[in-house]
Amino acid sequence: MQQACRWAVRQAALWHQPLSSGGRRCLSVSSALRSEQLFVHRDSELNNAKVKFEFTPENLKRAEAITSIYPEGHRSAAVIPLLDLAQRQHGWLPLTAMHYVADYLGMPRMRVYEVATFYTMFMRQPVGRYHVQVCTT
Repeated sequence: MQQACRWAVRQAALWHQPLSSGGRRCLSVSSALRSEQLFVHRDSELNNAKVKFEFTPENLKRAEAITSIYPEGHRSAAVIPLLDLAQRQHGWLPLTAMHYVADYLGMPRMRVYEVATFYTMFMRQPVGRYHVQVCTT
């Protein structure tokens, strides 16, 4: 059984040829997760561009303190701490919070979205009161 599986994987890997080398379709084998929750934003009632988000006055002072640590011209390095601050304020990280952080740092919104989708610590959908994670290592 294991040999049959190995043979099938080898054949699939050998079948992968570029389209230009014969016009055949390619088979791509990947172990990447195919969950839309990880990468794709879908507007919802709670998470769309019309929902307002701003730092509270207290968190605005914290954001200023965080960005003051970074040298001039490198404020974009504060994106992770500011996203974390926004998530702590709101309980999760809505799209408008990402836009607010991008505008606050003067960087493209897409760069902030890339960071928020890359790190699993950012919850881009509402979560419950308690968030439990299990280590599988």
